[in-house]
Amino acid sequence: MSRAQILYQLQLLDSELDQAGKELAEVTALLGESEALQQANARVETADEILRQARTKLQDIDLEVNGLSEKISRQEKMLYSGKTMSPKEAANLQEEVSSLKRWHATREEALLEAMVAVEEAEAGHAEAVNKQAVVQQQWEAGQRELIDKQAALQAKIKELQSQRPTKTAAVAQTELSIYEKLRKRRAGRAVAIMRNSVCEGCGVSASSSRVQRARTGTELEYCSTCGRILYVP
Repeated sequence: MSRAQILYQLQLLDSELDQAGKELAEVTALLGESEALQQANARVETADEILRQARTKLQDIDLEVNGLSEKISRQEKMLYSGKTMSPKEAANLQEEVSSLKRWHATREEALLEAMVAVEEAEAGHAEAVNKQAVVQQQWEAGQRELIDKQAALQAKIKELQSQRPTKTAAVAQTELSIYEKLRKRRAGRAVAIMRNSVCEGCGVSASSSRVQRARTGTELEYCSTCGRILYVP
């Protein structure tokens, strides 16, 4: 096996490692709350607040209406109690009762509106909670798949990494150093296959003497254009 072929096989392994590492990073980035789940949670929080405010308003108006009813009752008892009072006092009391009844009627209308608002808020809250449950279920299923995929990729990377020392042991340290530097400069492709005298790394033809030296494989031969190690299969 030529030195270029050994380095090419190492490159295949490293490329597989790179791809697995990239996929692992993508999977890891997807773990955690998704945007859809965050939005669903936010909608429930908003619905919670709307419902809380609606119920508080209903409670306040209900207390006010009850208070007005009690006050009207007291004033009417006073008005019709038979207690002696001047015509002016009686007229003033009558006017006060009438005014209270008008305000009571207005607040009762507001109470009905508040009841409707609470019903609408409860319906909106229930809808938000149901949608959140659906999104949560989908998210949990997706997370389980991602966790399984993450574990599989981690196992694959571990297995590939265990194979690398065997590959690198067959390469001289100086050539391994050249290979590593070329991989960094050439987007992971330090070794390029040469077919029909053409470097597949850059698409440029090589001289017949260069092709012959690359085919012999006794020394590493480099592309005169891209600088990659040439391998003739």
